[in-house]
Amino acid sequence: MSRGSRSIAIPIIGLGVTQIVGYGTLYYAFAVLEPYISREFGWPSSWSFGCLSLALLIGGLAGPLAGRLIDERGARLIMSWGSIASSIALVALAASQNLVTFALALIIVEVTSVLVLYDAAFAAISQITGRQAARRAITQMTLLGGFASTVFWPITHLLVETMDWRSVYLVFAVVNLVLCLPLHLWVLRRTASPTANGLTLSGEDGDELPTLPPGQRVRAMLWLIAYFCLTGFVYSSFNIQWVSALQNAGFTPAVAVGVGVLMGPSQVAIRFLDMLFGKTLHPLATGAISSLFLIVALAALMLAGAGVAAAVVFAILFGLSQGLSSIVRGTIPLALFGRSGYGARLGRISAISVAVKSCAPFVFALFMGSAGPTVAFAVSAGLAILSLVVLRLIPRPRTGMAPTFSR
Repeated sequence: MSRGSRSIAIPIIGLGVTQIVGYGTLYYAFAVLEPYISREFGWPSSWSFGCLSLALLIGGLAGPLAGRLIDERGARLIMSWGSIASSIALVALAASQNLVTFALALIIVEVTSVLVLYDAAFAAISQITGRQAARRAITQMTLLGGFASTVFWPITHLLVETMDWRSVYLVFAVVNLVLCLPLHLWVLRRTASPTANGLTLSGEDGDELPTLPPGQRVRAMLWLIAYFCLTGFVYSSFNIQWVSALQNAGFTPAVAVGVGVLMGPSQVAIRFLDMLFGKTLHPLATGAISSLFLIVALAALMLAGAGVAAAVVFAILFGLSQGLSSIVRGTIPLALFGRSGYGARLGRISAISVAVKSCAPFVFALFMGSAGPTVAFAVSAGLAILSLVVLRLIPRPRTGMAPTFSR
């Protein structure tokens, strides 16, 4: 491995570890701890998930500001402060005493999370590498990040069996402080450079020019946001209501939980394949493959009956789709618009898509309760098909497109 390769590998590995910890403690742990939280406070689970939806919405609205800060100040500074803020937010969550303080603490958690999770890490990678190298680097980093649920669901289960949920969040606060903060300070110390306002960028100079001409950028951005909103609605609906959705489809809780663990390995597997073979595809082609996986997954769920095999096929294909979606969230904007202002652009996309995703579980539950699982799944499949159509409406660059997805 060359010296240059090592200099890039260290930040990728370090950021991958911080994504495992960040998503594990700030996002995935909630699904495990929620029953204990609701039981202690004496309110229904819907209240806890309602607080989470509100927190996700407000956190998403903070995305553009976080992106601009990363562009202007550099990822090292902002992600390091984000680790400190995340630790404080988890302490506040552990100390909450009623619905108001619990909701406020969750909002703080989600606002601080935009400083340290994927969008921030994608911006950090864009500051480290050129646009051509960023695709592979983002895939490698998300390959590691895909282990977040696999690692932290069992860890959280183990911890909550030996201590209360408040103590679990205090442990996670310490982990963010003593592990993520030093990693952000270390792995980004001499690599990440601000990308806005004409400041220096690493990598080749010509790599910073947007691929699309100015006249097409607004249209491309609007269709791209629509694509992420459509797919994000489906992912959010099932991720938060996985067990109840499969139960309504006729599966037992044991089957629903059992097949759910297949999603994490599926995400990791598809990211590994993308790392090996995906560089010949334009990110728009990867996005199309992700949508196709999602369509077939939902078709299997609707048409194959309530057998275990159908649930397994659905979980694997859903995981494959979601695994690719995390990659294209970072690579499509980079390929279409370049690195200049990349962090702020990701923030704008995130703000709108998170607003849609935050209400998705509620709307999905309404369809499930009023029209039944078949209609709910059919609507989800329709949105996945529409996402594929929308993806085709995004203007294509004149050069650099893979022949597999040309018009």
